[in-house]
Amino acid sequence: MKIIPYKHKFDYSFGSMTCYEHYVIGLLDSSVIVNNEIAMRMLTDINNYYGKEKIVFISNREFGHDVDAKVYQLVNAKTMVGIAIVGTTLEQKMQAVSEQSLYSGSFSFFNNIESAIAWANSFSPNEDEHQTG
Repeated sequence: MKIIPYKHKFDYSFGSMTCYEHYVIGLLDSSVIVNNEIAMRMLTDINNYYGKEKIVFISNREFGHDVDAKVYQLVNAKTMVGIAIVGTTLEQKMQAVSEQSLYSGSFSFFNNIESAIAWANSFSPNEDEHQTG
């Protein structure tokens, strides 16, 4: 798999968010509960960075963190067209299943980040643009 360089990175006290061409990877600390304040901070940064572009959010749950169900009310499914949850434990998968019903866009669970990125790229109208030359 070809490594694609990221475009921008946001560092927070609670984790980080890395922006690529058509997707964002969020990696938060294990002690974090994603509440409205954290979600608004991240969504504002996404909206300011991408504008009206359609993107996929990849939530890397490597360290495990909790999400307050209310934050899904803040997500605009017209611009954030997909959410991918990446985790390896049954608990993470069960959490993802409970979150799926709260979001009206495409939603999927993956065991590794590479699969989530491939899925995110399937939403891109210009997949061929990832090649350099």
